[in-house]
Amino acid sequence: MTDQIQSLRDDLDYMKALAREGRQAPILGGALLAVAGVDFAAASFVQYAAIKGLIGVTPGMASLSWLAAMAVFVVALIITKRRSAGRPGAAAVTNRAVQAVWMGSGWAIFAVFLAIFAMSYRMGSAEPTIFIAPFILAVYGISWTVAAVMSRKAWIWAVALGCYAGTVLMGVLAGSAEQMLAYGVALLLLAAAPGLVLMRGEPSDVV
Repeated sequence: MTDQIQSLRDDLDYMKALAREGRQAPILGGALLAVAGVDFAAASFVQYAAIKGLIGVTPGMASLSWLAAMAVFVVALIITKRRSAGRPGAAAVTNRAVQAVWMGSGWAIFAVFLAIFAMSYRMGSAEPTIFIAPFILAVYGISWTVAAVMSRKAWIWAVALGCYAGTVLMGVLAGSAEQMLAYGVALLLLAAAPGLVLMRGEPSDVV
């Protein structure tokens, strides 16, 4: 009986150790966030410049920059998935949870984008597109909140709160060219910059 109790204690200690290792594993995927932030921020700036007449391109033509940004992102996603699949720490609880919420966020953004495109087509107006920026930042905020809870890192909480504040700002600037400018800056601060920080914290010998 004593041996069975000791064996049970050993099993519990082992499970606790695994849980601690999972929490301590660095969050992976920083490279993809950095690419996404820079990529879509560039499209936002192009859109802003077209609306303000700063470049010889109409706002409608400038919208193609979003398709180009999406193409670049998809390529980066494929490459990142292949590289991170076998990396140390990829199977940790923290990374599995964070990757799951980011995956769900990506699909939600894609679905809402299609819905807004359908609305715009049906209404014959581009007005529904003003909801894209605040929605994306709100979803980013949810993803960063999960990352903050799982990793217990204070700076990630700051990023999450920044996303929520940015969501409100997008509402304040809705319908203006400045929304695109502010959105581009927000992507650099709330996706690209944190992504670079995560990249620096991904030592190859962490399990």
